[in-house]
Amino acid sequence: MLVSDKTSEQLLNDVGSGLRALTPTDEQHLSVWNDARQEYRRIVELRWALLEQAEGSIPPPIVVMVVMWLLLIFASFGYRAPRNTVVVISLLVAAALMSGTIYLILELDAPFSGPISVSPAPLQRALAEMTR
Repeated sequence: MLVSDKTSEQLLNDVGSGLRALTPTDEQHLSVWNDARQEYRRIVELRWALLEQAEGSIPPPIVVMVVMWLLLIFASFGYRAPRNTVVVISLLVAAALMSGTIYLILELDAPFSGPISVSPAPLQRALAEMTR
């Protein structure tokens, strides 16, 4: 667990403790208090969902199986196709598009690492607001 994870967990626990310590006095305050508790529960659930999804969930054997399946398909098309420029370029473009698609699927499976990643700026701003 990272230091920032411990900090955010402690801040969320402090918010939850603060909400539990409040005692609403009238109907309007009770409504606002219930809304705040509901939002707090939603934030905690989202935090756990983000922690669970931080790492990829696609098993490597499935990736290998899909790559081998595509290799077999392209090899069978290439074996039976006539040898001319249009066919070779078409197969190369199709193979490049398929490999790009597999790369994007694997890249987007782990949203918090790699060249295409989710920006941590909104969470850092929220954490900065919580620490004030």
